[in-house]
Amino acid sequence: MDAQAILYITFETIIGLVSVVGNGLVLVAIYKTPKLQTTTNCFIASLALADLLVGIVVAPCAALSFLNLQMDFYACVFINSVIILFTQVSIFGLVAVAIERFVAIKHPFLYQRVMTVPRAIMALAVTWIFAILVGLVPMFGWNLGQTGYQTCGFTFVIDMKYMVYFNFFGFVITPLIIVMLIYIYIFIIVKRQMRQIASLEVAAEGKKKNKKFLKEIKAAKSLAMVIGLFAVCWLPVHISNTLSLICGMTCSPPYNFLLAAIVLSHANSVLNPFLYAHGNSQYKNAFRKIFFCGARTGQLNTDENSGINSNMTRDHVETRNGAVSSTMVKY
Repeated sequence: MDAQAILYITFETIIGLVSVVGNGLVLVAIYKTPKLQTTTNCFIASLALADLLVGIVVAPCAALSFLNLQMDFYACVFINSVIILFTQVSIFGLVAVAIERFVAIKHPFLYQRVMTVPRAIMALAVTWIFAILVGLVPMFGWNLGQTGYQTCGFTFVIDMKYMVYFNFFGFVITPLIIVMLIYIYIFIIVKRQMRQIASLEVAAEGKKKNKKFLKEIKAAKSLAMVIGLFAVCWLPVHISNTLSLICGMTCSPPYNFLLAAIVLSHANSVLNPFLYAHGNSQYKNAFRKIFFCGARTGQLNTDENSGINSNMTRDHVETRNGAVSSTMVKY
């Protein structure tokens, strides 16, 4: 192997390992922490699982495809279709997250009544099935065929017309535009409702509603960052494919740029766990417990008990003042 191949495979290996560790921590944290087992975190768990599988499956498949090994034609098509498949799982998951945040902020009472964890899981199952069908289209016949086939490489078996016209325009750009419009509308709603809440600040109940709404906003901002990062990481490789198809070699990006774009797209799976934990104390506490394996359990429990006692004292004071309690939406 030349230096370029060694460097590319090294990056893919590092991305695979870090993605497995980081997203594995997110899934373990959600599984072991009851406070994290919420509707919103069902969607985050789905994204983390997709990113985990990128580390386990996609990075090795990309490395194998890059090596141009001798392989059965349909095995080669399947390996390269898997690379596309998990991109679709992520993008459909982001659309589901955007819709969930929209309902939570626009119709909070409907959200509490309708958006349960079992229903969220059912919705996510539909997104996975649809993503698998879209990603495996080359296996159903939309590929370059076996004519002249000798070694396994992505561009040897995957039709760029499928990648650009069907995958990119139909199932990457379109969902991203939908998600962007949803978040623009969400933040218009946020701006309008923040003005309404400001007028209730004098009342204790108004303060509680404000805290609840701010929690929903914080969740929306964090997930908007995840979506923005997805766009930044995945658009370069899709734009490169589009240029290659439309104008051929005359305006195709350099090969080294294409490799860097592929690595960047897979690196998206490494960065997401840091965004999930950003500004979220529940994830941070869960990660600490996992890392220290109970060594600091006493200290953490003391901190949590202190927080509980503080909350009980505050609730007692608010009750004496005639405040009406409200249930906070967890995130």
